[in-house]
Amino acid sequence: MLTWWLRSHAPAYLRATQAVSIGLDVDASRRPDVLLHHAGLPSDRSLLRPADVVLAVEIVSPGTRRVDRFAKPGEYAAAGIPFYWRIEQDPVHLHAYRLGDRIGPGGERQYELVDDSGEVIELPEPFAIKLPIAEIRP
Repeated sequence: MLTWWLRSHAPAYLRATQAVSIGLDVDASRRPDVLLHHAGLPSDRSLLRPADVVLAVEIVSPGTRRVDRFAKPGEYAAAGIPFYWRIEQDPVHLHAYRLGDRIGPGGERQYELVDDSGEVIELPEPFAIKLPIAEIRP
């Protein structure tokens, strides 16, 4: 439902997709549940460069809690992906982060929480967003 929402609301220069991985380095990749990338890339690509990705979204499930909350945000931030969203379930609650200026213990930039809600998320970037959480709730 989030992919559909992003496809209907994102500007033409951005595309929402699923089932596409991000090559984080030579030996590692991750496949976010949803991602938003720059338009104009070939539609058959199954692996994107971090520079192609604007937003990575993880939907937390019981088996992925630790990885989605701790490992993936650090990896996406280290790769320079500007925005990360984490969606908790039961009840649905969206946490929106942007890459900030704060430096982590390894010298990498870290994400900063910019909004979180179970009702409505309003953000000025990566584009003007007013997302009623009910519209993405299963």
